[in-house]
Amino acid sequence: MLPPIARLRQLGPFGLLLLAAAALPLVGSAVLLAYTPVVEPHLRAAGIEGLVALALATAVLCGLALMNTQVLALFAGYVLGLWTGLGTVYVGILGAAVLSFLIARRITGPAFLASVEASPRAAAIHAALVRDPRGALTTTALLRLSPVVPFALVGVVLAAARVRAGAYFVGTALGVVPRTALVAYAGSELAAFDPEAGPAGAVKLGLAVVATLVLFVWIGYAARRALRRRVA
Repeated sequence: MLPPIARLRQLGPFGLLLLAAAALPLVGSAVLLAYTPVVEPHLRAAGIEGLVALALATAVLCGLALMNTQVLALFAGYVLGLWTGLGTVYVGILGAAVLSFLIARRITGPAFLASVEASPRAAAIHAALVRDPRGALTTTALLRLSPVVPFALVGVVLAAARVRAGAYFVGTALGVVPRTALVAYAGSELAAFDPEAGPAGAVKLGLAVVATLVLFVWIGYAARRALRRRVA
């Protein structure tokens, strides 16, 4: 059995794309969190132009695998509030899904499909994804629902697997809603926290964060179980 690095080398440029999709969002997210105090006042004062700019930035940065969608949702909820932040970043995430899909389709060569066909289990899953649009939509939604699976990586793999564009886009639009909403809510609670409110304010924030984390973990667990049933 080949080690992971050797497998990536066999995939050529697509292997580099997979590696970038997994690693680069962590770097970009760290940069955003570091510069949040600088960006925040400009975004608050920008009005509708700021919302458009944030949506476009989300589409480009996440579509190019330079930023984590959940970190951007947290940032948007913190700066803009729950509903405005959620709506803005959600539009950007849909744009990112389209961009990453188109890029991966252009870069993908026969090496990825050859590696899939080499495994009977992977080949069966791939066939089910391609031949069954409804199943592809459900699988895409479950992959997007899981907070553990990187957004950019899912887009790259599904595009390379030649999943139909309609099933991919609708599944993405449905699957990203719960986890994006939860993170945006957590960001809005952080923004509403008043350090001078005393212990009561800290307890309220703590309960909101704990409840968000519990829901986050439960959604990931439920998505994983459902995905396993589909794979089986």
